[in-house]
Amino acid sequence: MDILNQLTEKITLLLERQEALKLENMQLKESLEQERQTKEAVLSRVENILNSLQEVDRN
Repeated sequence: MDILNQLTEKITLLLERQEALKLENMQLKESLEQERQTKEAVLSRVENILNSLQEVDRN
């Protein structure tokens, strides 16, 4: 029975680790999406600035 208890304990620990990794993965995906949105906002601002500079240069 000792081996069965050890196996049960290891399986329980692995399942807990799996859940922790799922949570971490979800959090990382959310963080990545926020970073993507920030990047898009910055790129948009840079494009607007460049367009403004081009307009000034044409005049």
